[in-house]
Amino acid sequence: MLMCAGIGSPGTLAEVLRGYTGDKKAPQLIDDDEVIHAKPLPPLKGSFFNLAGGKGFQRPFELATLRLRNMTEVLSNWSTYVPNSAYLTQRGATFLFDNQGNLLYKYCDRGILGFAENKSNPLSFLNRE
Repeated sequence: MLMCAGIGSPGTLAEVLRGYTGDKKAPQLIDDDEVIHAKPLPPLKGSFFNLAGGKGFQRPFELATLRLRNMTEVLSNWSTYVPNSAYLTQRGATFLFDNQGNLLYKYCDRGILGFAENKSNPLSFLNRE
């Protein structure tokens, strides 16, 4: 819980805030016609987020709503997702392997919400030469 508050978890609070304020450099996450079910919120149509600032980019509250949906899913199925609580504090990371199992890319976050070096464009590492 202290890590969620940003204590000993660099970048966590900034990433939480990005979920509420949006990110004009990141792509839109929810299609306008898509309906999101994120209890305890009522079902929300993607176009609802246009009211918070437009379309074509990660709009305010869009990422936060997806995180709420994911959190509800995990908490509702806790024993499935966390069969061994010894790994509870494992931090975020992304690994990409080829079809032979060779590691092509690795990113290990020092915080808990990170999954990519460039959060606005997580797959940008694919364009590196």
